Amino acid sequence: MDIVGKKLLVLGANPETAGFVRKACEMGVFTIVTDYNPQAYAKRFASKSYDIDAVDLSALSRMALQEKIDGVMVGVAEALLPTYEKLCSRLSLPCYGTMRLFDLLTDKSKFKQVCRRHLVPVVQEYPVSNPPTEAEIAAIPLPAVVKPVDNRSSRGISVCYTKEELYRGMEKALEYSNRKRLIIEKYMTGAEVVVYYIIQDGEPSLVGMCDRYTNKEQFGVAQLPTAYIFPSMYLERYLADTDQRVRSMLRAIGIQNGTLFIQSFIEHGEVRFYESGYRLNGAQEHYIVNANSGIDAKELMVNFALTGRMSDTRISSMANPHFKKWSCKLSPLVRAGQIRTIAGLEAIAKIPEVISINPSYDETDIVTSVGTLRQIVCRFYIVAETKERLAEVIRFIHSNFTVLDNDGNNMIMTPFDTQAIV
Repeated sequence: MDIVGKKLLVLGANPETAGFVRKACEMGVFTIVTDYNPQAYAKRFASKSYDIDAVDLSALSRMALQEKIDGVMVGVAEALLPTYEKLCSRLSLPCYGTMRLFDLLTDKSKFKQVCRRHLVPVVQEYPVSNPPTEAEIAAIPLPAVVKPVDNRSSRGISVCYTKEELYRGMEKALEYSNRKRLIIEKYMTGAEVVVYYIIQDGEPSLVGMCDRYTNKEQFGVAQLPTAYIFPSMYLERYLADTDQRVRSMLRAIGIQNGTLFIQSFIEHGEVRFYESGYRLNGAQEHYIVNANSGIDAKELMVNFALTGRMSDTRISSMANPHFKKWSCKLSPLVRAGQIRTIAGLEAIAKIPEVISINPSYDETDIVTSVGTLRQIVCRFYIVAETKERLAEVIRFIHSNFTVLDNDGNNMIMTPFDTQAIV
């Protein structure tokens, strides 16, 4: 594809978008990144940046016309999808989705409704009115999880063990919901998995599936991920029971192009979905998928933004979730506080199996958002020949990576236990 020298506007510049910006630059694309925050992390990798708020449609349109951009792409921020769609429409540039699809796949309640229509299992929820009645609240088995229908990164989520906590959880969920709607679900304690699809010209391909391991030391909030292990131990069961129904569902709702990840719990051996993301994933699993199959979601989305096509190659011919190598996205979590020192990254970078290191914070940054993915201090992407070697590398990272606060205290929370995979 002839995209060298073309101009790509990227909306949003959080740390999780940096890899996408770097990839576009490697492909010879002139990248323009915009974010209201002058110090936003991904700006440091762009060819040029602006301090325009990525929801300011009028200002974005003026800048895009002035810069004569050739394409637009949203980073990993789901809240920017409506602006992305409107800006692409206003500028007559390719957009991989529609507002109908963005709404359907980012609203937790609507996504689960479409799953049920297509006989795809979902996590049990407890229907309530808006606002809920006392009788409805009294009928909800505890513990339960309360979430806003339209937020991500674990923001606004509460695990509730009493009726009083349930009421507080509903207030919190509504506070974080732009649509002022919430969803109450069964509190799941079993294994978690994430499935990854890439859709090209209306054809979905399963490109990966992993087991998601979480830290459980924080009470009353969402359990945050510490490691994603590929391939999933539940892959064969998912392929046999659910994959074809999901593909049929995606075709039926009209998805033509893009990347999709779906988060799930395992109950009685069955995968049960609870939410999806129709965008590049902040977890950035595309590093792992690319290392195992040669499919780079970042590259595909750059191509689409600038040409309206993801690739000249059929993704379905490359997709194979049966990875031959054991892989991990390791996500150490930190407690709230100000970071004084981050150490060990140079030694870790020398390990051949570590294919990428993506920090979320710099020294002197402050961690405040407890119970959200903002507690992930850094992401390490590891690909190894055996699961034993994978475990060795993970243990080396845990031993050498340190994050200290201003008082010299260790900020890193309980690390992932490699006994889960060996």
